Amino acid sequence: MSVTAEANGKGEFFIRWAARQRVEHIVLLVVFTLLGITGLVQKFNQAALAEAIIQTMGGIEPVRFVHRFFALVLAIQAIYHAVNIFYTYVLKRNRPAMLPSPQDIKDAQQTVLYFIGRRKEPPLFDRFDFKQKIEYWAMVWGTIIMGITGFMMWFPIQTTKVLSGQWIVAAKAAHGAEAILAVLSILLWHTYGAHLNAATFPADTSIFTGKISKHRMVHEHPLEYARMVEEQRLAAVPAVAEVEEAPIEMPKVAGKAPDEKKQG
Repeated sequence: MSVTAEANGKGEFFIRWAARQRVEHIVLLVVFTLLGITGLVQKFNQAALAEAIIQTMGGIEPVRFVHRFFALVLAIQAIYHAVNIFYTYVLKRNRPAMLPSPQDIKDAQQTVLYFIGRRKEPPLFDRFDFKQKIEYWAMVWGTIIMGITGFMMWFPIQTTKVLSGQWIVAAKAAHGAEAILAVLSILLWHTYGAHLNAATFPADTSIFTGKISKHRMVHEHPLEYARMVEEQRLAAVPAVAEVEEAPIEMPKVAGKAPDEKKQG
């Protein structure tokens, strides 16, 4: 998040997502969609729609090729994401905003109380709320499960040299179940939470533009907004102090120094 607010003709806004994060999201959007389509048509290949998609793509082998190709792309992206996290939060020591904390449990409880009318105000969130953290870590966990089970099925002979054949059957079951769970999670949880809820309807474009309005910052991420305002205030203090401590030159009058006394 940029610590400096900018303004355009429609009001003040903040840079919430860097260009690399927006590109990463677009790549993930494309990869996940194609993996979901090519994976589910293989799992439900007897269905009329799945059979039509398979035939449109030229048969089952092209479908498998596309699925495995984008599985590799997802694996590369996951490695890139992990390296970037290490660089950002370990080497540069930036604040790890996505890590779960005890406050998330409190926020979840207060949110439930607010929804059932037992609390007048919703909890105040920082850069990410507990729902966004749940979704993020579910994606991380799902990617790990899909990656391991997918490569086990892709290389069954190599897998059975280390594990028994039952692990291939288990991997297939886990891979298919996780695929259904992931697709439903995106269609229901993410689509509503990011686009169809009252605050962002009909779509949240911040992940594509990188910008979020001041109004949304204040209402959706008030703790982050307050911290940014405080950081801006503290950053301005040294400059003010430097000006105040600078020597003041007294003006001279008629070529005489200001402390010059008259001779009687």
